[in-house]
Amino acid sequence: MMDNRNRLIQLIHVGKRELALDDDTYRALLFANGEHSSCSKMNIKQLELVLSVMEIQGFKRQGKGGKTPFKHRLSPKAGKAKHAEIDKIRAIWITMYHQGIVRDRSEVALDAYVRRMTKISHVGWLNKKQASMVLEALKSWVARTNSVCIY
Repeated sequence: MMDNRNRLIQLIHVGKRELALDDDTYRALLFANGEHSSCSKMNIKQLELVLSVMEIQGFKRQGKGGKTPFKHRLSPKAGKAKHAEIDKIRAIWITMYHQGIVRDRSEVALDAYVRRMTKISHVGWLNKKQASMVLEALKSWVARTNSVCIY
């Protein structure tokens, strides 16, 4: 029973943060719905009522999985690729981002570029010949923009 109560209190505090409630507004919400200005003085039924009011106001609980997965994977550490060319492709892609040539430095964006060039879904799956082709295409792209990129 105590674990459930503590979980509800934690959720209410997360809701306070997510809804960006200042302390006075938060205490007023607690008092109006739970008859106390502190969660520690409320019973489980009152805590559940406060939480349901916060959900009506827009607070969304996250499931057991926690945070949603990162939507834009970053490149893995260098040296993990099948070919040195793949690490070089990733390095040039990130350099192009820092120079303002590409808008998204993520692995997802690089995979989309590779898919368009080679019809292969992931940069890590390229063979040596395909990786060389993509690498040369990136070098040509940098040259067309008149940017300085050290290969």
